[in-house]
Amino acid sequence: MTEPAEAALTPGDRLRGWVTPGRACFALFLVVLLVYSATEGIPMDRIGQTGWIIAGMIAIKIGRPWREHVRTFLDWLPLLIALIIYDHTRGIADTLGMPLQVSGVVDLERWLFGGTVPTVWLQEQLFESTVRWWDVGAALVYFSHFVVPWALAAAFYLWSRPHWVSYIRRVLLLTYAGLATYVLLPAAPPWYASARTGDIDDPVYRLVGRGWNELGLRSANAWLSEAQGGANEVAALPSLHAGFSMLVAVTLWGLTRRWWLRAVIVAYPLSMAFTLVYGGEHYVVDVLLGWLYVAGVMIGAHLWEQWRGGREHLVAAALSAETPAPIEPALRTESEPNEPAGR
Repeated sequence: MTEPAEAALTPGDRLRGWVTPGRACFALFLVVLLVYSATEGIPMDRIGQTGWIIAGMIAIKIGRPWREHVRTFLDWLPLLIALIIYDHTRGIADTLGMPLQVSGVVDLERWLFGGTVPTVWLQEQLFESTVRWWDVGAALVYFSHFVVPWALAAAFYLWSRPHWVSYIRRVLLLTYAGLATYVLLPAAPPWYASARTGDIDDPVYRLVGRGWNELGLRSANAWLSEAQGGANEVAALPSLHAGFSMLVAVTLWGLTRRWWLRAVIVAYPLSMAFTLVYGGEHYVVDVLLGWLYVAGVMIGAHLWEQWRGGREHLVAAALSAETPAPIEPALRTESEPNEPAGR
């Protein structure tokens, strides 16, 4: 008996079989990304991140037909457009003359919590002149918003297109729902109500970047300060930070049955909620509304997918019914007499 052909392959043969053009280009892409991150800082701006993701997806598909690269760009284009629109929501709201919501949100927060604003209470209890471990944790959790949802989208894109389509549909619905609210109902966060309008008498500090200095990543803190300076300062309602963390959790929940993984999944949106409220970036009301938006998006997307699936099934059934069945040749039965050969 001869050995299988695979047994005769040398390690070099196996390596050459594993190293495809796409894998080689993706490895080069990772090297370039690491060098860029080390010299210029981790790409954190929304458009830049999307560009890097698209470049990575194209790199790993090198060697495939060019149509796949065009399709990759078109697949991610709606998300890129949404991120560009986000940067202009404040200008659109100003153009429409939409009033800024400040005191109403503060009053609602106080009504819900017996006259107390949770952000003020948390900072009174936890904020100290020196950076503590929870400040480091808050910085990491806040930073994850700029990485985790998009890394999950990239993983789905490479692993399973149906999962990616389902996930990115919900990402886009949540994003555009949030953008519409920012335009029609601009609302100020706690730090703004304290520093700019005085609707909150107590001082409220922006604390989400404090932990970076403790980790020696001052460039990350500088980037965050710069990003916050150029962002829409009154895009607080709903909290898309809270919304995306919940969307990630809901998406991952059904992909595992391990209890400890599910515990981590549940902890993610809860820790994000704490970070946002403690850090002065959002009210509890903002967080709850962000989660409510996710519930609406999940229900709406599910109903639409069911409707579309049923419609496609009906169309397929109709097309099948219109297709004539092939005519089978008649079979001679034993009871039928044979015709005389001469007739």
